[in-house]
Amino acid sequence: MTDRLAAARRIPKAAAGRAADRLAAALAPRLAAELATPPAAEPAAPEFDPFAREARDNEHLMLLIGFLLREDDDCIDIGANRGRFLSEMVRRAPHGRHIAWEPLPQLAAELRTAFPQVEVHEAALAAEAGRTEFVVVPEDLGYSGLRERSYPGEFRTERIEVAIERLDDALPEGYAPALIKVDVEGAERGVFEGGLETIARHKPVIVFEHGLGGSDRYGTDSDHIFDLLVDQAGLRLFDLDADGPLSRERLAERFASGTRWNFLARP
Repeated sequence: MTDRLAAARRIPKAAAGRAADRLAAALAPRLAAELATPPAAEPAAPEFDPFAREARDNEHLMLLIGFLLREDDDCIDIGANRGRFLSEMVRRAPHGRHIAWEPLPQLAAELRTAFPQVEVHEAALAAEAGRTEFVVVPEDLGYSGLRERSYPGEFRTERIEVAIERLDDALPEGYAPALIKVDVEGAERGVFEGGLETIARHKPVIVFEHGLGGSDRYGTDSDHIFDLLVDQAGLRLFDLDADGPLSRERLAERFASGTRWNFLARP
């Protein structure tokens, strides 16, 4: 009885062993092929698209204007161009007093026609008032500024003379802006220096452009902006993805990377 049970137990083990051998033989070629195939490469990071970044920042700015403004808030648009963002300020704050700066005569005239309720200054802003040369880019007027900057193509430039105003001196007495937008192709440091009293006193939300290819043409880096808006005006800095508050070092990293050029300052 014991011998027969032992034999019965040995039969399944032998059969199992043969089945395992057959399975191993069948799988061996597949395993060898898989081992010989190099691992798939990590997917490459998507190439940075500055136009997509700008479109996203502009969308966020439109949302900010909608969320931020009350019907009677006062707004300033510096470098208003054709009024894309000014129109949203007027729409969201119809009872506010809005002031725009645009040094190009043809664009300033367009703004006066399109926004008769807005006080339009045909002038640039800087740390000191006066008159100076202004670089016009006829193919894309949005790249025009007080100095030449880097352009995304072989753009032709022309020179005209424009008036320069100082923000603190040009604003009506007691004017307290809720929002200031600054897009001046690298000249933002002069705007802030000339408006620091207003900024420090009323602490508006400021959305501004500050990036390589523009600001560096004026000798401006992120330290200058941090000194003015954070250390002197008491604001905090964010990018337009709401990342922040940015330290001096993190602002410098974003500026140096060339992948961020639109920022927000707020109390």
